[in-house]
Amino acid sequence: MDLLFIFLILENIFERFLPILSYTDEVIALICLGLLVIKLPRARIHRYYLKILLWFLGVLLIGLFSTFIYLVQTNPIAILKDMLAVSKFFIVYIYSAVFMSERNADRIVRHINIFSKIYIPVLFVFSVVNQFFNIGMDSGYRGPIKTFAFLYSHSTFMVASVVVVCSLLIAQGFRKNLNILICIAIVLAFSMRSKAFIYMASILILMVLIRKQGEVNTVIIFTPRIRRRIYISIIVIAISAYFIARAKIRSYLAWGLGAARPALYIIGFKILRDFFPLGSGFASFASSISGAYYSPLYFKYGINNVSGLRQSEGYEYMSDTFWPYIIAQFGVLGTVMYILALLYVFKDIIRMYKKDASSLLAAIALFIYIIAGCFVESMLTNATIVLVALTLGYYLRIIAHTSSINHVVEK
Repeated sequence: MDLLFIFLILENIFERFLPILSYTDEVIALICLGLLVIKLPRARIHRYYLKILLWFLGVLLIGLFSTFIYLVQTNPIAILKDMLAVSKFFIVYIYSAVFMSERNADRIVRHINIFSKIYIPVLFVFSVVNQFFNIGMDSGYRGPIKTFAFLYSHSTFMVASVVVVCSLLIAQGFRKNLNILICIAIVLAFSMRSKAFIYMASILILMVLIRKQGEVNTVIIFTPRIRRRIYISIIVIAISAYFIARAKIRSYLAWGLGAARPALYIIGFKILRDFFPLGSGFASFASSISGAYYSPLYFKYGINNVSGLRQSEGYEYMSDTFWPYIIAQFGVLGTVMYILALLYVFKDIIRMYKKDASSLLAAIALFIYIIAGCFVESMLTNATIVLVALTLGYYLRIIAHTSSINHVVEK
């Protein structure tokens, strides 16, 4: 599992040389699905996992129902691909949280730490050098800053990898890894991605509001007061996120149907109204699959000539957001069910890590990063979500497990 982690962190880089690796996330999801089908009927699992499955299966059923009623997308390959894409996060999260063993946890954590303490300094050095010299590791300027991407195809993939590494280091102790976490903050700042700044703000706010008990050791008493602090933290983070991203929000509102991302939001709500309450079905809107099998909805709503959504140009911004994909394809009912499934993932994260303050902070911040990312990219269906799901369900869990053992030994 340590080699899998390292591979997934670097997969987007390797993909530039071996394009077939772009199917890695789907392969992992299918393997986890097969193992779930085999193991789940005989397993005794927490009720939260059953509720995640229940609500998410409801989303799939609504998607299938609306697909066959409205026949917007009729290509069976496109429909199957989209079903897998929207399922990846929940499949991998449930399998990794329930069935992946904590055996050899110490060795895996040790190897991940060795890799992280090489990987992050390398990124830090190149992120600084990139600002002063043309070394081809950026994707242009945002203001006076070059948007650092390292060797990744886009800075968003680099940010996802760095955020995952950061979460694992925080789970092992903020003070213990302070120097390397400072390097991470600088690398994320040079990415100039709003979700990276929201993630860093989340960590700081959560540290202030829920981490106080855990300064000496990581064990906390999970009381209603701590639970209230978590939800207060989320409110404060949401307000902070607005102020971080408000310039972008204003520009999107100004562009309207003239740019891909705001056009997807505007038309997504129109589809929500026109296909009430079930949505337009799988592979029909706001995804790369709906672009590859070009959905007739783009013609119907007159956005087929919007820059980034044109079929002739490669529809490069077709999946530049996530929520329009959900609200348009699955309607009101499917959107409510999808949000409930995510809510139970969040509840399960709190349940799983409530005895370890550092792991709890890292897991909540990572979950907030996912939600923030959904407003500006297809976070919950893109390739990086498999790594994030494994981190939430498995890698953070084995770190919390090893921390609790070490705490007992120290006592």
